[in-house]
Order: sequence, then structure tokens, then C-alpha cells
Amino acid sequence: MLKAFQFSKPKGPGFGISRHFYLSVLSTKPVMPVLWDLVNPEGAGGAVVGFGAPLMAGASKELLHQPLEHGAYVLASKDRKTVIKLLVLSPDEAGFDSEGLVKSQIALKIDPEIVTRIRATWTIAQATFESHDPMVYPSLHFQLMLMKRLAELTDGAIADPLSQRYLLPEDIVRSGTTDTSLNVFDVATFSTADRPDGMHAFTLGLRKLALPELEIPSLAPDVIKLAGEFLLSAAQTELNGKIITSGAKLGSLDALFEARVGGHDRGMWEGIDVMELLPPTHMSATDALELWDRERSASGA
Repeated sequence: MLKAFQFSKPKGPGFGISRHFYLSVLSTKPVMPVLWDLVNPEGAGGAVVGFGAPLMAGASKELLHQPLEHGAYVLASKDRKTVIKLLVLSPDEAGFDSEGLVKSQIALKIDPEIVTRIRATWTIAQATFESHDPMVYPSLHFQLMLMKRLAELTDGAIADPLSQRYLLPEDIVRSGTTDTSLNVFDVATFSTADRPDGMHAFTLGLRKLALPELEIPSLAPDVIKLAGEFLLSAAQTELNGKIITSGAKLGSLDALFEARVGGHDRGMWEGIDVMELLPPTHMSATDALELWDRERSASGA
């Protein structure tokens, strides 16, 4: 369990949705599904509950029952608090180089089935938020369910650029993600970089919600997995509504990390807000993480 202190307590969830946040479905089918099968007011046939309409000039209601075509569509939750713009593009228009991606270092971390789907991409559908519910959770759940449904209908994969990952449809909505809560694994992941002073662990994806990414520098290689667990546990605490601000302390009672404005590696973080988690002055980050792990194990968390 992650103990944390000195959190801000804003009204609502304490975070929003960044205008830079989008998800894409990489469709492997030459013909896209019917809009009604993706979203309709009753959720008939397994569709997501909501409304959909083409944004193209002169579009008629008949297009609701025809395959999605090149162009823009609007998708709205049934209460209309969430509005998503779905843009259907060719890979070239989206600037997507499938072969370049599958030959990159990123592909080494991707499930082989996803690599196969990336190579077979015919069409890309990008979903961005036009407006969202003030409580945020319902809007994120609506978007995730739309992406899951569209990927199922197209035998596709889901691209999550801000988290730098690619997902199968069955992996995009995990237990705990509902219209009132979020599972951190549906929002963020963690990554590492090798630095002269040790390994650098950090989150990817929190900026989707206009939250700073979290980082811990100067780590021994053998605690990287533990660092990832700690960072994602801290991120889950934020998704539960307790936002980490500068000066917040978290971790083991005997080795509390303190949050301070980070992102000093501008080549890596230019334009991105980051919160660095610093160990006590008398202790390394590696030792502080190991103490947290022992305390967690002793409590059975």
C-alpha cells in the first residue's frame, strides 16, 4: 500500500482531459463497420450506448447504417456531456508508417499479434475529445469503450501515443475502470532510460489528464520493476482524486519520497510537466524503494 501525505483536495476528481489526448484504432479491414454498430442509443447489437452522426456536408441519416467512410464523425454519450470527434483517415494522411514502426525498437516490446495487425493497417480512426463530463471518469470510460468496440469490429489494434503503447481490444478496459473510477493501467504505463547516474524510471500517460508525469532518477537496475510499481501506485492515488503537488510526501513512513517540480532533462521533457520524487537526503532512491517494498509486504498489501 502507498502511504501519502500533504495532498491537495480539489473538488471533483482533481484532473481533466488534455486537448492533446487522443487514441487511434488501426483497422485491418478494407471496409469499415457501420456507424450504428459502433454506437447507438440502445446499445443494440453490442454497440456502445450513445449517439453518432457524420460531420460531412450534406450527410443524411442513411449514413448511420452505412460503413464509416473517409471523413469526420461526432460521437456523443447519451447524456451529451461527452462529445468525441472521430476522424477516419488513410495511414498516409495520418503520417503512419507501419513498416517503420514494426522495425523500430518499440516493436520489440509489442505483442506479435499486435505487430501483425499494425502491418495490416488499412484505415486509421482517431478519437479526440471535443468536450467532456466535468467528472472526467464517464468521458474516459465512454472513449475507451468506443475504441474497444471499434477495434473489435475491425480486427484492429489501439494506438495510445502519449503512453507509447499499442493494445489489443481486450486489453484496453481493465477491472476498476468504470464511469466512476479509473484503473491506472488504462491511462498510463512506466518506462526507463539509462543515465550516467543510474536508471531513470518515469510514467507515460498522466499528461492525458493534464497531470504531471512522475519520475525517479538515479536507480539501481535491480529495483526498476519496483520503481514502476511505486510510480503507478502513486499515479493510481491521483486517479482516485488525491493529487500529488510539490511538497507532498509518499512511500514508507521511514523513507518518504518528496515531490518536487522535475523534468530537468529538457531534451526528454520539453513542454511536459513532470513531478520528481526525491528520497530523504540521507538515503538513496534505491534504498527508499526497498523500504517501501518491505513495509508493503509486511502489511500484506
